[in-house]
Amino acid sequence: MKYLLLTALATLLNSCGSGLEYDGPNSRTYTYILTNQTGIELIITSDFGRTELVSTNDSYQCQIDVEDDYSGGLCSLELEIRIPETNKGYRCFGLASDVEELCFVDDFKLFTISEGTIFTETKTRTYEYVLTPDLLENAFELPQ
Repeated sequence: MKYLLLTALATLLNSCGSGLEYDGPNSRTYTYILTNQTGIELIITSDFGRTELVSTNDSYQCQIDVEDDYSGGLCSLELEIRIPETNKGYRCFGLASDVEELCFVDDFKLFTISEGTIFTETKTRTYEYVLTPDLLENAFELPQ
């Protein structure tokens, strides 16, 4: 719960989308990458409503500037992965009050870089998760 509150606080501070620019000595930029290796294009929406069509072997990337004790994940508290020309996919939320149980993992694992996260740190403050073909098998029918 502590991590969700920290994530919510970081998101509120970053609610303009591009983020507040921290210029203090403890300012850090975190990068999150979702790499599409499903074999089909995906529509990914996060980062305060930014939507991208992500081809296979391409990535969706976002960055957030926060103080260095940050333990959140992604760049906003919502993520939607949609399969084009269908109404199927996943919708994930970083706040327990918004959970719809339509995420491909426990929502908490996507919105933290602490213990239990799905992300792998590939470089300092750069985290990646690879979306694989098995993701498509259990996609939910998404509400409009």
